[in-house]
Amino acid sequence: MSSTNLGFRPTRRDILLVLLTLSTSYLLFTPRPDPSASPLSLTAPAKPKTYIPDWLWPTSGPSTSCPTGTGVREETFDESIRTYGSTHFSGRIPAEDRIEGFDQGNEDFGIAHPSGEGNVKGTEGELRDIKTELLGHQAGWTLADRLYVFNGSFYVVTDRQEEWPDLIHMTSTGLPADNEPGNAEARKPKGREIIFITPTEAAELWGPRVLRMGGMTWLFNDGQFIDHYYHFSAELLLGAWRAYASLDKNITPKGETTLPPPRRAWFLHQNADQWRDKPRFNPTVLFSAFPSIALLYPQDWDDLAQITNNSHPRAYMLERALLADRSAAFYGDYTAPTSRTVASALWVGEASVWWWEPIRRQILRVAGVPEAVLDRNMEGWGAIDPPEAGDMDIDRTGGLKKVGGYKPVVTYISRQSSRRRLNKESHEGLVLALEASRDKLGFELHVIEAEKLSREEQLALAGKTTIMLGVHGNGLTHLLWMPATPRSAVIEMYFRGGFARDYQWTAHALGMRHFGVNHDVSFTAPELPEVFYPEGFHGTEITVDGNYVAGLIEDRLEGRI
Repeated sequence: MSSTNLGFRPTRRDILLVLLTLSTSYLLFTPRPDPSASPLSLTAPAKPKTYIPDWLWPTSGPSTSCPTGTGVREETFDESIRTYGSTHFSGRIPAEDRIEGFDQGNEDFGIAHPSGEGNVKGTEGELRDIKTELLGHQAGWTLADRLYVFNGSFYVVTDRQEEWPDLIHMTSTGLPADNEPGNAEARKPKGREIIFITPTEAAELWGPRVLRMGGMTWLFNDGQFIDHYYHFSAELLLGAWRAYASLDKNITPKGETTLPPPRRAWFLHQNADQWRDKPRFNPTVLFSAFPSIALLYPQDWDDLAQITNNSHPRAYMLERALLADRSAAFYGDYTAPTSRTVASALWVGEASVWWWEPIRRQILRVAGVPEAVLDRNMEGWGAIDPPEAGDMDIDRTGGLKKVGGYKPVVTYISRQSSRRRLNKESHEGLVLALEASRDKLGFELHVIEAEKLSREEQLALAGKTTIMLGVHGNGLTHLLWMPATPRSAVIEMYFRGGFARDYQWTAHALGMRHFGVNHDVSFTAPELPEVFYPEGFHGTEITVDGNYVAGLIEDRLEGRI
């Protein structure tokens, strides 16, 4: 055998395999750049171009993708589990308990140890980076960076406690409100709900034993009503998103935002079943809006209380948190006059007038609503006066496009199979009057019993509805998904003499007119009657003049009111 037959001669296949192996190795093992020099610092870089985030339903075209460098990057394992506590105290922590790297490059800058036994070793920057920062607040809605969880309490690390709101404006015991003697006092915070400590005290207590829960955490300290579609979606969710939206003042009419979705929602008083409503709209809305959200419950709170309080105390740091508390909201200026906890949230910082669009559009995209219908909101915003909870200064953004040529949609949510409903004669007369107006003006009319449609069908119908009407009831919560156009309106029918604020306040907060109707009399803001629940308010003998309601609809669609 000749020597030439023993040589190695690579084939084309061999060369391709080598190139593929080298390329894969480069992608897998090339180190990723450190996104921040300080893992605790949440200081944002220069504001990136707004985008429709990846967590929102994708639309056509490349612009829906998050531009390079502006998205929420998945963390590596070592980034997600490393500790974020303070430096060691000289001589206070045994050598075997020290974490390598925490003492490197530290200088003694002379902060006295609380026990008087020497000085803290650390840098000013490091102690500064463990402080809790208040980002926004109104009674019942507190937005903060670096909120700590330890031994069953929240901890605020600050050396300026006087700059924080009073405890009663931030939190409560979470007990449900009722008319029993002593209930109001029992709901007031007792002092252990939120504890203030200085950075030095935090460093002494936890040292480096602080584990980060990255991203935004929504903390729901509400003690009641969460298992109701209106109170969950139109108060808790609406308020939480509005407070959060104060961190992006440039949300666009198409719902483009730089805000990442919340990583987790923590129900501090409800278990896995107690926040879900019977028709299951609450989980439908929450998981449609935030597909990757994680849920935590009181049992998880109890677990952390046990985990953190031991011979080596440790804390969990919520990188960014929003604490919502129903009882605390009533001590503020905006919730008590309206009985809407969300009313206070509308005053947390400043927000774009389009702040609700990311959520509205996300829900409706999941329900299959096309973009052309979603864009109806762009005909204009602010068809009504600002919410009368105060003289809120709202930018009167004009119409971005002309009123569309589509047929307006009128949706009557009938409650004739429910306990609170029109009597038979009023219902039948109303339907006949609506059909006559439809034939006259050519609008699209839907008379529905919501429970006979799927959840997605109900949401999709609401998303294209111009005028929604119905007897006071949970079905009107669907107004959340209506486009706020110059023709939009909600017409709510009450038992004679009755009035409730629920849907009136929500419609006005979202830029839609609301008309309350007592048989053949209507009212709208700012001229509103007192809240009143007369005998018969929740009954089956509610009456209405159908021709009067149809006339309201015609006047609204024709621009006369």
